Amino acid sequence: MKGKPDEKLAEFLRHNPIDDRSYLKDYIREHRDQRMAWYLLGREYTSRGEHGKAAYCFGQSGEIFEAFEKKKIAVDWSALDPAASWPPQLIAAARRRRRQRMARTGLILLLLALWPTIAGLDPDRRAAVRLPAGAALAAVEPAAGESTLRAYLTAAGEGNPVQSAGALERMLLRDRKGGGEAALLSAKSLEGPGGRWLAWHRPLQPLLSVRSGEPGQPAGISYYDAAACACRPDDPARLAGPVEAWRQKQEQLLVLRSAMEAYRETRGKVPQSPEELLAPYPDNVLPGMTPYMREMFPHVRKQAEAPGGLRGAAGSSAPGDAPAGGSGAAAASPDPALQEPMRIIIDKSTHRMALVSGGTIVRSYKVGLGGVRTPEGEFAISEKVRDPKGKSQGEFGTRGMVLSGTNYAIHGTGRLASIGKDQSLGCVRMGQAEVEELFDMVPLGTKVTIGSGLLPKGLTDGSGSSGTGNNSAGGSIPRQAPFKLPAEVQEKNPGQIYRWLN
Repeated sequence: MKGKPDEKLAEFLRHNPIDDRSYLKDYIREHRDQRMAWYLLGREYTSRGEHGKAAYCFGQSGEIFEAFEKKKIAVDWSALDPAASWPPQLIAAARRRRRQRMARTGLILLLLALWPTIAGLDPDRRAAVRLPAGAALAAVEPAAGESTLRAYLTAAGEGNPVQSAGALERMLLRDRKGGGEAALLSAKSLEGPGGRWLAWHRPLQPLLSVRSGEPGQPAGISYYDAAACACRPDDPARLAGPVEAWRQKQEQLLVLRSAMEAYRETRGKVPQSPEELLAPYPDNVLPGMTPYMREMFPHVRKQAEAPGGLRGAAGSSAPGDAPAGGSGAAAASPDPALQEPMRIIIDKSTHRMALVSGGTIVRSYKVGLGGVRTPEGEFAISEKVRDPKGKSQGEFGTRGMVLSGTNYAIHGTGRLASIGKDQSLGCVRMGQAEVEELFDMVPLGTKVTIGSGLLPKGLTDGSGSSGTGNNSAGGSIPRQAPFKLPAEVQEKNPGQIYRWLN
């Protein structure tokens, strides 16, 4: 079997490694250092009463056997069946008994191969099953008041084994300093123009979580998706708060990175302090910053100053090289789904606006348009104003964002019945809560694309508690609150009466 480690793992997982003995043997012939596979094959031979072959396999599995069986390996080599059709190179490898550390892919097998085993147990017994202590992630002290949850995102649906394997590899191997609890989350994927889109804005479905035990204690694993584990899943309700906190930090980091890149593109330099992004109107890139954004600012600035800026860093760094949680420079690297600076896409055919990062839909809003009077093409947010004055009181709602210095703008409206229709003279109308959230999220200079057929069909707002997966045990975790930044900047322009094409 050729290919990268994730591809090999994905191929391995297409089979049932517990029941398919012939496949395990073929897999081992090509991957002799995969100790978890040796252990599973030994268990299979034990169940068939072939103890000599089982002893041989357990001898090859090394510390995997010792961790799961809670005893040392004592291989009786004389018990080996001399008629067994073992390849000579495997016998030679067994006698050498390599003591090197388990290969990278092997630790992922340790977790995923347990999935069908643990899921098959009675739910009351399943809670007592634990990963071996050797598989626990090294723990570190979290920052004061900080959640210890580290979350990793993968796309829901079939056809994503490689991506899921990659997320698990990041969860277990590349991020070794997180400690606490790590969770694998699934986001709905949507087919649309340009391929598959990840629906970050929809509720996230927990798949599993691993909790590091106390020193000397084993780690615990919980499953939350019945379709994945063929079991009665655990209740993910306890993860709602930590997942929401993780999601908020990821979005704050995305907004900060987007603001940093927009400032660099328009000014030709990287801002050296938060205050450069928090200038008063008309240079108000952002309305304010959260404490977490201020904490991350010097680390994001350092990334932006590197060759290629944040775009280059997003394209060249391997996903998961840095921890997904914690503080400091490592935490300034976002989830791979949110590495690209944000941009706005407006689809006239569906009256739908999406705030996206690469192929990830961060937010989705229903909007009012003007039909053919709404221009198509590429624009940028050239002005952001709070409480814009129009010809009549409240004509433009509480927020306005001008498109490339024209009389077209994205703004609020009191005519909520016009949302989803073509009743404006060309402007983009939004509800008040929606435009206020968008105003806080998009920096000055954000790119805007307007056209038709640009977004997946059936795209929804993403609010509410309806899940993207199984809800039999509490199901998916929706967003708890809209995005909001503190109002630290003077963003009004009281002397101007706007004549936007509303």
